[in-house]
Amino acid sequence: MTLPTFSVAIETANLSVADLDGLRVTLDALSAQTVPITQAREVLLTDSGDVPTDMLEQLLRDYPWVRALRLPRGTGYEELKSAAVEASTGDVIVYADGDCYYEPVWLEAILAPFADPSVAIVGGETNIDSAGPYGLAMAIAFSFTASTSSGLYRSDRYHFNNVAFRRPVLQRIPVPTRRPCYRMTGLHAAALQAGGYTIWRTPHARVRHAPPNGFTHFMWRFLLFGHDGVVVPRLVAAQARAAGRGPTRARHTLRLAWLWVSQAGKKLVGEIRRRPIRAPELIVVAPIIMAAMMFQAAGAVGGLVASPQLLAAMPEEILRASTCEPRHGTREVPGG
Repeated sequence: MTLPTFSVAIETANLSVADLDGLRVTLDALSAQTVPITQAREVLLTDSGDVPTDMLEQLLRDYPWVRALRLPRGTGYEELKSAAVEASTGDVIVYADGDCYYEPVWLEAILAPFADPSVAIVGGETNIDSAGPYGLAMAIAFSFTASTSSGLYRSDRYHFNNVAFRRPVLQRIPVPTRRPCYRMTGLHAAALQAGGYTIWRTPHARVRHAPPNGFTHFMWRFLLFGHDGVVVPRLVAAQARAAGRGPTRARHTLRLAWLWVSQAGKKLVGEIRRRPIRAPELIVVAPIIMAAMMFQAAGAVGGLVASPQLLAAMPEEILRASTCEPRHGTREVPGG
């Protein structure tokens, strides 16, 4: 199989609310790929201060194929991702996060579709690590969608912890930043599709994401899922109008709520079918899922009636893992 030249980019913004040891899990997983990671033109670790200097220096010694790209403190998630576009030289840029485990065939699976020159974007499938009752609850409740496809399929979204782009795509349609939402990938996916690109997904590029680390992270992730669920479609519609593409109907809030519930149901059924022995864990899992859904619903209400106030209340450690629109004009930005 002929693979394109490629670069790998790993950001560290999520480590502001995650376990730093997770970065070693990521790097160990990348070192065990069926396509040797050393075949990458470069493996960039983009960091704005979330990894302590002594730890970063040790990581560079332990994983000599990694190159650090240090950026100013305050550089957010999507900005760290975007910095790799000009710093990399591969025909394809493959994106990973520093708090995920990548299965051994991940890199091969996400690169293989690029053998077709018409393919410009390929995403994989990410799920929360479901170890233990808490992990199982997060695997069911989290925003990662449940898929039943066995091959390459079209999608209207991607996850930035598990996606690859041909470099010219990101040069033509860069990832937006500094918008009034937590994650910008929904805006970017809409702009890519409006620009004529197809987002392909493969179920064979599988990633396990760490669950939220602690109650604060758990609460805010679900509040922000709910918030973005109602705010991002509005921003997409405004984006379409500004580009002269005519009205775009935002998802109705009740339909969105049904989507969340139905996705959680599919994932619950799938998990129990795979491992029926876990059914008794539902006694513990159910209250956690209900709490997640309540925070998500509260976030959706906040997005509908008080979006600026909700974003202004975001703790600093959560804000650092985003490029959300600055609050009170005080957030440090690159070059500022």
